Amino acid sequence: MFIKFEYLKFAGCLEDIRVFEHLSGFVQVIMKIDGVLIPNCKMPIQIYEDLEQGSHVEFYALVQNSKNKVKNTAIVLAAKTASGRLLRVPSMRYKVQLHFWVIAAMWAAIAFVLSWIALVFGADFLMGSRSMSLQWSFINSGASVIGLLTGGFFVGCGIYLFHKTSVLDTWKSIAPALLVERFSKLHR
Repeated sequence: MFIKFEYLKFAGCLEDIRVFEHLSGFVQVIMKIDGVLIPNCKMPIQIYEDLEQGSHVEFYALVQNSKNKVKNTAIVLAAKTASGRLLRVPSMRYKVQLHFWVIAAMWAAIAFVLSWIALVFGADFLMGSRSMSLQWSFINSGASVIGLLTGGFFVGCGIYLFHKTSVLDTWKSIAPALLVERFSKLHR
């Protein structure tokens, strides 16, 4: 199961913001921006504490884009106030990177084991006339390459996310009225 998300920025007058769940280091909020209620937003407590109602704010968020709108969430990584002050939690960039590396290690191990099992059964078919030591070499090498490629994919995703959080101005802009369409009406 892959989570599809986009790097989006949305801006407007922050008319209201209400916390409905406290998480570890985060709060889950419902925001009213330019008269539009945006549900299922998670943001670091440090950013939440610095926001002022009635001010113009530009939010930078990873927004989930799943077909199941009930599960969609937005994770605010940074916010820019009307004065141009950038609100962000620098340590979060590194924590997310570390999280991707842990995921990379887990998926690399899983891919290695599954491909090793598949290659054990397929080696006789693929290399039946070769020696047994050559078949084992093929199995171990093939499983290692598949595991490394899988892990490399997730490491690459983490590096890309780290890069994207460095250049916030390149994020796609979306109006709050269009953003809210990604969320289920149950949350509004």
